[in-house]
Formats: sequence, C-alpha cells, structure tokens
Amino acid sequence: MRYVHPVLIVVLSWYVLAWALHSPIVPYPHLVFSHLGESLIAGTTFMHLFHSLYRILTGMAFALTFAIPTGMLAGRFKKLDHMVSPVLYLLYPLPKIAFLPVFMVLFGIGDLSKIILIAVIIFFPAAITIRDGIREIPTQYLELARAFHLKPAEVIREILWPAVLPRIFSSLRITVGISLSVLFISENYAARFGLGYYIMNNWVMAQYVGMYSGIVLLSLLGLGLYALIDFCERLAIPDAAR
Repeated sequence: MRYVHPVLIVVLSWYVLAWALHSPIVPYPHLVFSHLGESLIAGTTFMHLFHSLYRILTGMAFALTFAIPTGMLAGRFKKLDHMVSPVLYLLYPLPKIAFLPVFMVLFGIGDLSKIILIAVIIFFPAAITIRDGIREIPTQYLELARAFHLKPAEVIREILWPAVLPRIFSSLRITVGISLSVLFISENYAARFGLGYYIMNNWVMAQYVGMYSGIVLLSLLGLGLYALIDFCERLAIPDAAR
C-alpha cells in the first residue's frame, strides 16, 4: 500500500504531460497500460522480461560470490587490505559501461558479457561496504573469540557474518538502479531479447505505446527487485523488519 500514493502522483503527472503535449510521443497512461496488459496476456513480452531478470539476478549472484570473501578478507587482514583496497579505489570510479566492448570481445556477444558487466558494477561497492563492516566490529568481540578458542568457522558464523549481512543488502539497494541502467544499454548490443532491446526496438519503429510499456515494465522490474531485497533482508535479519 505504501506505493499507491507515489504511483498515483506519477500517473497523474503523466496524464497532465500527455494532455499538455498532445503528441503521440507521450501517449496517455491508460493506452500504455492496456497495451502492456495485452502483450503480457499474449506472452510477447515475457521472454524480454525473463532475459532481463535472468541477467541481473545472475550478475548479482556472481558479484556476491566474489565480493563477500574479498571484503571479509580485506577487512580481517591489514596486509591484504593494503593490496586490495588500492585496486578497489582505482577501478571503482571508472564508468563500467565503458568495459562492455572489452567484455564482448573476451566473453562473446551473448549473455555472459552482459552478466559480467552487471557483476562488476555490484562487486566494487559490495566489497568495500563488506570490508568496512568487518572493520567496525569491536575488537573486544574478536578478543573474546580468541579467549574462548572459537574455530575460524565459528568466528565467521557468530561474529563476522552478522556484521556484514546488513552491508550486503545496503550495497544491493544502491546498485540495483545503476545495474538496470547498464542492463538497458547492454541489451541494445547483440541481443534479441531483453527489455532494453524491446524498448529501443519499439522506439525505432515509432511504436511509442509499446516503448512506454517497456519502460513501465522495466520500472516494475526494479520495484520487484527492491521488494525482493527487502523480503530477503527480513528473512535473514528479523530485526530489520522493525
């Protein structure tokens, strides 16, 4: 229910803009929603939605697979941090979309290059925030772990993992919007399916209602990903629901 008022504001503003411009470039919302509903019932947009969802979820999984151990090790061992952090700081500010041609040459023009691009975008902020989460653990906790002779697996499970878990979800929230933007661009190269391809293909054919239906679907995909992240956080960290 918390999304009802923002959606109403956006739709009403959209109606006002469409009425003011009175141009096919900005169609009325009800035409776009009708087209979107018909295309979903007909199944013509499901493959585009599925491919985009598959790419971004797989990219997230790849990123976290490498970011979690990198951030935890860098935060735990200073010597390793002195080697890892400068690399992270050097590469993090670079616009990752610039690497798309490189990834397409290295990994082909299919899904893999797009997935790796998304993974790279998520990896850097996740690794840095996880490292910072480890650094902020009070030293008394680690001293108690040594005093009680906890095994490394127990230290990770009882001390390190609870410290980095909130950071993981925060980094995902920060990067979802950027990842969707880059996904949109990447799906315009050597792709036959994906919401980016769907939107631009309708734009080229001057099918503006279809173009806006793709934009709405991309927005709903982003909203769904945020809702999924919140849901997973509530499961993993019950206190986050408060």
